[in-house]
Amino acid sequence: MSFGGHFKGDVSEVVMGHETGVYIEHGLPREWTSTDNTDFTTITFTGTTTVSASSIFEPSKPVLKVPIGMLIGQKLTFHNTGTGTGAYGSHYVSAFQSRIFTIVDHTFESNATVIKVVPALQNIGSGLNSATGDAMFIHSLGMPTLQGDGNNVQNTAAASSKEVSLIDQFVGLASFMTLPDTTVDLHSYHVVGLGRQTAVQQTGKVHHSGGAIELPVHSAKWLYYSLGREVVSKDKCGTRAHAESPVPTIYANISPGQTYLDVTSSQSGSVRFGSSTDAAVGDYVLIKDTTLAPTTTYKTPETGSTQYWPNESSSSSLSSDAVHFEWAETSECRRISAIESLGSSRFRLYVDDPWQFTHTTSDTIELREYEDDLGNNSPNITDDAKDIRNPVHRLLFSSDTIPSFCMEHSVRTRDIGSFNATGESTTAPGSTGDSKQLTRIFRGCKVVEWELSSTVDAELKYRCVFDALSTYTDTGRLESSNKGDRYTAHRMFQNTADTKKNRKVAGIPKNGEKPFMFYNGTISMFDQNMTYISGFELRGKTGVELFHTIQSNPVAESVDSSTSLSLKQVPYGGTRNPSVIREGREEFEMEVTLALEDATLIHEIRTHIQRGGTVGSTGGTIMLNFIKQVASGGSGESPNLRIVIDDYLITALPVPVPDDKGLLFTTLKLKPQNIKVMSTDADYHL
Repeated sequence: MSFGGHFKGDVSEVVMGHETGVYIEHGLPREWTSTDNTDFTTITFTGTTTVSASSIFEPSKPVLKVPIGMLIGQKLTFHNTGTGTGAYGSHYVSAFQSRIFTIVDHTFESNATVIKVVPALQNIGSGLNSATGDAMFIHSLGMPTLQGDGNNVQNTAAASSKEVSLIDQFVGLASFMTLPDTTVDLHSYHVVGLGRQTAVQQTGKVHHSGGAIELPVHSAKWLYYSLGREVVSKDKCGTRAHAESPVPTIYANISPGQTYLDVTSSQSGSVRFGSSTDAAVGDYVLIKDTTLAPTTTYKTPETGSTQYWPNESSSSSLSSDAVHFEWAETSECRRISAIESLGSSRFRLYVDDPWQFTHTTSDTIELREYEDDLGNNSPNITDDAKDIRNPVHRLLFSSDTIPSFCMEHSVRTRDIGSFNATGESTTAPGSTGDSKQLTRIFRGCKVVEWELSSTVDAELKYRCVFDALSTYTDTGRLESSNKGDRYTAHRMFQNTADTKKNRKVAGIPKNGEKPFMFYNGTISMFDQNMTYISGFELRGKTGVELFHTIQSNPVAESVDSSTSLSLKQVPYGGTRNPSVIREGREEFEMEVTLALEDATLIHEIRTHIQRGGTVGSTGGTIMLNFIKQVASGGSGESPNLRIVIDDYLITALPVPVPDDKGLLFTTLKLKPQNIKVMSTDADYHL
């Protein structure tokens, strides 16, 4: 029996990940040199000092652990490290000059990472070597988190290359998904004297828009990308598995958007927590910060109150998270993506997703780990009661930005892994049983609009539309010889969430995959529990827009000589893609379907009252509370999702006269100004 070699939906995988920039300081552990090419500048990394497998570079080569071509289209800036002015001083970002460069090429040459940037660096003569004081930052937007372990191996031959990124997060229980459509503007020109047909056609801007997803909600992950800010409880974020002392100390203050954490350890060779526990790539670091941040931006939150989130904080007088608050502590937890030794017992911990708040050297840090079960005090959802032991309490709210994310999509004709994968069945390209794998990564994705809804017939459901800046495509199979999958695609239950521990890392812990259901939900509004609600829709718009800007690409496009197809993972230096994706005006609206039981709501709309919470009170807000049922006898906490809607007005409340003479059901329309989300789950970071 023969089968057609068609791509199949049942062997199509979609995973998502955070985007995190890379900060590279001279000599820690590599240097770089720049050469002038008139219209662009070539930057080559140098230095071969042996470093550990957890470094951002390969152990004995100046090869950055980023898949070839992934840097194309990224923004790059040079900075001062505070240890004197280096050789790149005239190219630093300053208060009056932004000096932002764009990477238009990213290659592997002579066992080194080589990038080309525009505009060209000025006045570098025959070459410019980095020096003490110099640092470069590859920006976070569009940059899948670097995977700083020993899995990355780059080679000139695709068949021998194994390139990876830290894109390993479970998308969710998606029942519908559309990836951003890639469309190309086409300009047609008619020329006088050449007849009626189009004389010249030229391609223009490239767009990656219209991505959409619909899924039953099993965690708060997508609400993080919809609202933008996340803090965790320093007292309810798992439990440390190491001694309280000694712990590393923060070496230098942390700024919002920073992608690493510098620490001083009690040991010269490792980041030591307690008497014997060393941090490793894949562990999580918790910054315990009691600094308060407002959870609203359109008004001055009430000051002087000690009633702030989380209620379990020793300095907070908030009786529970059902009581209204307008401030929150700013503790954050992040996964360690790479570890770099800086010498003198100092280490740089690169993290998966930038820090969102300022942290200082006086803040305390602790280590967190996942295990298959409760080992190392890992969060765990029990098999019997389905309750959470060592739970994580988190708060989500909106601010000036929302985080970007990336989506990895791989599709194949057969149920086998990438050609370079380990531990999976693989087949060489062109041979019998070849999977013909195609892998794309949509980068710089941001939610444009979203909706949270539920009815008496279904689960709590989330929908959103998102756009992307650009698309990376693995082109290893187009190369003339030694074809292969350069990029190792993630397959959720084959090579990613393949153990109980890895399921927790991916955001789908065992016993945590069940969605929140309507029958375990309560809704309160107008200072009362609403008994006769049959459904609701909560919608938000982020105001995200994409912008194209004029960009130069003087680098020749590499193409396959036999097919004329581009060999670049991001064609044309990424200059035809949008270069900016930014948030705009945030708006919320809500609709509630309910059976009228008294006239109070009618009086609410006709007197135009705006309702809102009062600090220290349980009334005023709209509160949607969903839990996952647990069995009796459990000593942990129930998985919980609480949505608080604040400062709202009724905009419409029709009163129908039904023909069937039955109950008067109506659709109540509201306009909120603020939304907060609190969850109890097993995720250190969404």
